[in-house]
Amino acid sequence: MRLSFTVKIRLLIILIFIISIIQAGIILHLIGISIDISQTKIDIQNTLFITIFLQFILALIVIFYIPVFLHKAFAEIHNILKDISQGIYNIDIDLDNFKTTLDKEFYAVMLSLQEMLKSVLNFDKLKKDKIVEHHNRIVAILNLTEDGFIALDMKGNISYINDKVVEVFPAINEKTNMIDTNFPPEIENNIKKYTLNILKTQTKQEPQQFFVPALKRHIVLNSAVVRDSNGQPAGVIISFTNLEKKKQQKEDE
Repeated sequence: MRLSFTVKIRLLIILIFIISIIQAGIILHLIGISIDISQTKIDIQNTLFITIFLQFILALIVIFYIPVFLHKAFAEIHNILKDISQGIYNIDIDLDNFKTTLDKEFYAVMLSLQEMLKSVLNFDKLKKDKIVEHHNRIVAILNLTEDGFIALDMKGNISYINDKVVEVFPAINEKTNMIDTNFPPEIENNIKKYTLNILKTQTKQEPQQFFVPALKRHIVLNSAVVRDSNGQPAGVIISFTNLEKKKQQKEDE
């Protein structure tokens, strides 16, 4: 039968206590039968040396065994928790190996960690599925609307642009950075300038109108700043109104 960590420590402490009792019994016995005081003194000294030496050895075992065992037991737990803290949830825990190498108390911790990981993985999958579902729903709505939309982060990187904007301004795409890229004058002097003002002030700008020769009409830019849970700006949405040709215009053409 494999002894647990707690049982081993208790046995070592009991052994130290038993040696102390034996030590006291021997000394009392020597004092009780003593005839020659010098010899009794030597016997007591020898008894003390032997028993204290044995107690010292057992104490060293306790002192060094506990840190070594705990380090070994917590090393695997630490590695698992480190992966979890980095967002790695798909961890294969070899419970059969831990059952034979770890104490039952720490093995129980491993079982709890495995159950927790199963719950986290299931939650993470459901969260990703729901995020993808909402993302696709929003993208579908934005592509069906007559207005154009661009979504950017606070560094000017475009994270989303719908088809309406791409059709009218093909120089702008999802891999574009609005700050670093040089655009044709029409975009540079209107859309980019409007965007830079938002990123600089980190606040929405008043609607701005400019003429697009290719469409032969004015379009209107409007904006909104997306903020995180702490109220800090996390992104920008720019809308383009009047991109879609009117029904009468299409029929005339």
